[in-house]
Amino acid sequence: MTTYYLAAGSAFVLSVVLTGWFGRWARRRQLFMPPIRSRDVHTTPVPRIGGLAIVISFLVVLGIWQLFFPETLRFTGTLIGGIDRNLLGLILAVILLAVVNLMDDFRHVHWWIRLLVQIAAAALIAGFGVKIQWFSNPFGDPYILGALDALFVVIWLVGLSNVVNMLDGIDGLASGVSAIALATLFFLSVSPVVAQNENALIAAIAFGSVLGFLPYNLTKAKVFLGDTGSVFLGFLIGVVAIISGGKIATAFLALAIPFLDALVVVATRLMRGQSPFSADQRHLHHRLLALGFKPWQIVLLFYVISLGFGLIALNTQTVGKFWAAMAALVLMAALVVVYTLSDRARFNNDQRN
Repeated sequence: MTTYYLAAGSAFVLSVVLTGWFGRWARRRQLFMPPIRSRDVHTTPVPRIGGLAIVISFLVVLGIWQLFFPETLRFTGTLIGGIDRNLLGLILAVILLAVVNLMDDFRHVHWWIRLLVQIAAAALIAGFGVKIQWFSNPFGDPYILGALDALFVVIWLVGLSNVVNMLDGIDGLASGVSAIALATLFFLSVSPVVAQNENALIAAIAFGSVLGFLPYNLTKAKVFLGDTGSVFLGFLIGVVAIISGGKIATAFLALAIPFLDALVVVATRLMRGQSPFSADQRHLHHRLLALGFKPWQIVLLFYVISLGFGLIALNTQTVGKFWAAMAALVLMAALVVVYTLSDRARFNNDQRN
């Protein structure tokens, strides 16, 4: 475990230093600080540069381990330029996403361009050999994907990238939930049953990187993730869940409520004839704010739910995870009913007044 602690600690220290430095630099030069939008919870401009610190911390520490301990990052038997094929695909995809999303954080990039880049990054992952060929079936034989494995990789990674991106609406929410998901995947990877040490190392480095950012973002944020950070975290969680197989259900459970909330929001937008990528205040954290919850209460609620489902995923097999997913569906449905009835009550009160 010493290797993992050292990797996570190194990423944490570097992330703390870079996040603070980037934040001060952006404030002095008034860069990466777009004006307040109607859907924003904060009332003063905050630099959206924290994601860059996370990405750089992750890549630098990953590069150091690849340089000095390359045997710890061998996912396959195929090397390209001395780098494992899967790992090279991940590095290239992360850099591609970071460049385009950093441009978006600096100056708006159209959603369809960002979506195409996400698809391209996910296709890179699949093209460099990361694929899922089957799903566990809690009640019978596994589901075989066959020729659709690469398509699933793209859908999974693009979906998770946007789930975490949509979650980034309250200080500490997306970063904290992502840290919980990465920690869950780390402990699953090091468990004797799974024993995916290379995968655990990736998760540990990413966990340290996001943990170093959290002190600047958890309360009265000095720095925001921006799309550079939120899309990276969702994408990386998705990759960690599939790069060696067997962790999709665990990743889903750790992000179950954000995942289901994203589906509800996208479905609502489509039913209203809007773009699924249009911005609004229909996300669960916005709904809870409207119900009178304080931001810290919402963040704590999400943390508890993610941690709870993550622990269930770590301590159950396929059937247990299936029933946990059903419980998440019931919980999300109950939340939708509560805030829908609340919206109708407010509307009726407004009509009377």
